[in-house]
Amino acid sequence: MGMLREQLRRANVRLIAVNEGVDTGSGFDDDFFPFRDVINEYYAKDISKKIKSTFKAKGESGKPVASSPPYGYLKDSEDKNKWVIDEVAAPIVRRIFRMTLEGYGPYQIAAQLSSEHIPVPAYHQAQLGVGLWQNREIKNPYKWQSSTIAHILQKHEYLGHTVNFKTRKHFKDKKSHYVDKDQWLIFEDTHEPIIDQETFDNVQRIRGQADRRFQRTEKANDCM
Repeated sequence: MGMLREQLRRANVRLIAVNEGVDTGSGFDDDFFPFRDVINEYYAKDISKKIKSTFKAKGESGKPVASSPPYGYLKDSEDKNKWVIDEVAAPIVRRIFRMTLEGYGPYQIAAQLSSEHIPVPAYHQAQLGVGLWQNREIKNPYKWQSSTIAHILQKHEYLGHTVNFKTRKHFKDKKSHYVDKDQWLIFEDTHEPIIDQETFDNVQRIRGQADRRFQRTEKANDCM
């Protein structure tokens, strides 16, 4: 807050804090403002710790902590902590895995789905009133990206597992940051799988080989 106020001062922006009774345009300098900043930050951090504690307890109990299920699943209408298969999206997930086994790469799969005007995951979920994009504009609802395909192909949730604590937030910026896989908490067989273990493992092997070929190509290009 102190840094923000200093930026406003340098930009000649008047700050009025009604609850604090402060108006920088009056020429009055409140010496207690810095102390209020410390107290407010401590309060925010304390609230964050309590929320994290509740969040951690839920995650450690095996209940999913994600705000919404991944593409291919929906929350059960009776028990919001349970996931059920989305009969519209699940076949697309299976098809993506099957095409990968047939030798298609993420870019090719994305191009094929786009040509068939299959809604992208964000748009499909928004149409159902779920997910993070339901109140945001999606400019290309049928334009699949190779990164979306790659993301789907690595999700352990399609094996029927609940995977908690894949990301972490800081109380200041509120942004999610991915953490290392060894910090994930995986609970097996918590919902109906979309992909069997053999298919998943074979896809990971194929994707791993593709990544190594890409890395070798990039290294060779760097040496040229």
